[in-house]
Amino acid sequence: MSSDIQKNSAITRETGSPESGSLSGWSEKKPLRHRIREIVWDSLDRSPEERKLIFKLDIFILTWAGFTYFSKNLNSNNLSNAYVSGMKEDLNVVGNEYQTFTTMWTIGYVLSQIPSQMICTRIRPSLWCPTWELIWVLVTFATAAVKTPHHLYACRFVVGFAEGTFYPAVHTVLGGWYTKRELAKRASIFFASAFVGSMFSGYLQAALYTGMNGAGGLAGWRWLFIFDGVITFPMALWAYYSLPDLPSNTRVGWLTNAERQLARQRMTDAGKGKDEPFTWIGIKRVLGKWHFWVYTAYYTFFICSENIGGYMNLWLKSLKRYSVPQINTYPTAINAITIITTLSYGWTSDALQLRAPIVYFSLTVCLFAALNLAIWDGVPFGLKWASYYLTGFAQGSGPIFLTMVNEMCQDDTLERKFILGTTNSVAYAFNAWIPLITYNTTKAPRFLVGNSVTVGLIICATATLTVAVWLQKKDLAKDNDGIIEEREAQVMGDHSWVSNI
Repeated sequence: MSSDIQKNSAITRETGSPESGSLSGWSEKKPLRHRIREIVWDSLDRSPEERKLIFKLDIFILTWAGFTYFSKNLNSNNLSNAYVSGMKEDLNVVGNEYQTFTTMWTIGYVLSQIPSQMICTRIRPSLWCPTWELIWVLVTFATAAVKTPHHLYACRFVVGFAEGTFYPAVHTVLGGWYTKRELAKRASIFFASAFVGSMFSGYLQAALYTGMNGAGGLAGWRWLFIFDGVITFPMALWAYYSLPDLPSNTRVGWLTNAERQLARQRMTDAGKGKDEPFTWIGIKRVLGKWHFWVYTAYYTFFICSENIGGYMNLWLKSLKRYSVPQINTYPTAINAITIITTLSYGWTSDALQLRAPIVYFSLTVCLFAALNLAIWDGVPFGLKWASYYLTGFAQGSGPIFLTMVNEMCQDDTLERKFILGTTNSVAYAFNAWIPLITYNTTKAPRFLVGNSVTVGLIICATATLTVAVWLQKKDLAKDNDGIIEEREAQVMGDHSWVSNI
């Protein structure tokens, strides 16, 4: 990549501009009223032209990304809610087959992400992503007609494969259009929409179980997948129009030529590199840096530690004191907590330009919850309930971490796209088999092995994040030293020229 871009990026971070990691440099230059407006919503204190551009980006990108992620997470949670709402009995699910459903989805999810990210350097995301969404819709409808666990295995694999093209592509698009003062909020809004889907799934299944169970000769849990497909279909069509690709190659009709130029200038001012297609030489360059190895290791530990909160409904079912609607709805409070914490993390992160401290906080809360559930015996009933709910503090830090990745790799666009794909892909590759071993559903609700392993994973994630922060500071110091040396050389050259005169 261009050394000039790298220097500009380092200068941006050093001088404490609005796009830097220094809050003090930014806050000293603006009155309190302006700072408050920017914290509430960052575009309120921009020029009319830039405010209009950001408004359009928010309307088109976030509606597509948010509603699509809502429906995708609705589908994922439908499986859990369907399992406790009659699917287990209708399909004669035995042993560890329930975990295998999740594993088949994860295998498909893992296999598609890295190839998809590479393909998106050659094919427009506005064509690639919506097409896979339509495939996802068709398979979701087919899920409502499965007769055996093996039919469901196939459906879950294809659904996972189609979904794998979506998540890293969204973060690539967000990182390509938004600056540091804007990115964490948008990433958090996008991520929170998934948990609205998770929360809605429980209420929807409860309603369908009581209102449509047996309608048309179909069980209530089958109607859940039909409704999910109906919700997702218009979003797939909307993506063909709303998805703007990247500033360098966008051709959408809802942006004027002046707005496209402004978008490109914003990215140049932010120190972001030019788009680069996939090449093996480029991949070799990416693999030679620490970012790929450390960021991927952290995200793997993080994702594999998220499973702990997903088994609350199995615990409630084992108590034999709650109805099916209650088993489906009570765990939705975890999703509500995740929504609140995710949005709080995003606003705080952009306002204070803090990334790692927010991630540390979420890991600390989740570690406390995991320890309680790992100990289990002797832990009061109320504390177990609270610990399940506290797991909702963890997942919202995911978009903050990916914002950090977007920023640290901003001057090498191939590296940014590649790592956004590999972090997810490698993490879910491990998540495909770790829950299968550690959270065997025949061991519910105690899950001694699973909860104990989760404690270890959180500790490993914290240690890896610490390594990443140390290396980031080391790189920043090296960049700043290089800038100072270059400036000193320029000054010496100027003095030499004057003395010769």
